[in-house]
Amino acid sequence: MRTRAFTLIELLVVIAIIAILASILFPVFAQAKDAAKKTQSLNNLKQIGTASQIYLADYDDMTPPVFWYDPAALDYPTAQGFHYYPLLLLPYTRNEQIFLCPKDRDTDPALTDPEGKGRFDPTSSFRYYFMGANPSYGYNYRYLNSYLGTVMIGGMPTRQFSGVSSTAIDNVSQTIMFAESTMKNLRGVTANPGYSLIEPPFAVSGTTYTGWTGTYPDARSQGQLWGRFDKKSVLVGWLDSHVKFTPIQSLKAQGTTEQEVNRFWNGMN
Repeated sequence: MRTRAFTLIELLVVIAIIAILASILFPVFAQAKDAAKKTQSLNNLKQIGTASQIYLADYDDMTPPVFWYDPAALDYPTAQGFHYYPLLLLPYTRNEQIFLCPKDRDTDPALTDPEGKGRFDPTSSFRYYFMGANPSYGYNYRYLNSYLGTVMIGGMPTRQFSGVSSTAIDNVSQTIMFAESTMKNLRGVTANPGYSLIEPPFAVSGTTYTGWTGTYPDARSQGQLWGRFDKKSVLVGWLDSHVKFTPIQSLKAQGTTEQEVNRFWNGMN
């Protein structure tokens, strides 16, 4: 019996068909994977928002300070005394990972401990400092905190903050609490690691903050907001704990005054 083999042309046709199918399916798989990460990030923000609501209930409706500093505090020794909001909410979340978006994997030479260990090294002597200072979601501290001034602690000038009463906010469902963020373009950071602070579009009276200045991709041009799934939009956790994927430019309201332009930040809707 004679065995019939594939001809070279038939093999080339099969290979071409496989290549065409791969070119069609691989982007679909990548989009599905990206969509799953986006869902996980949205769920992270939802859990952070829920934890914030429990915190409010425990502290007479006062929002958490963006951080408090006590070099003698030993509950998180690697925080170096800095208790940023993720550490303040951690007793309610019991989950460190929700403060990290699955697409926030950047580190930077500026973010290392004295031994050169970076943001994701569990043996870093700054482990909990980085977790608190560089989560994937920044906090609207300008309007959801009161600045108490700078004091000397351990020979170091340190800014002090306290929360504000959430009951004094006119419209909690339209007031930003958290959003995707980056430390890019601050203090020598060139990568896109997360950051604990986000800034409103208009300059804030009584401070040296000048508003959304510069040009994208300089992150200062949009208050350190940083979309990891769409460069023009970010996941936003609002003060009432609902979460929404929102265009960055829509977070800058129409108007000419601080109160008008920052209305999605200051709660004066």
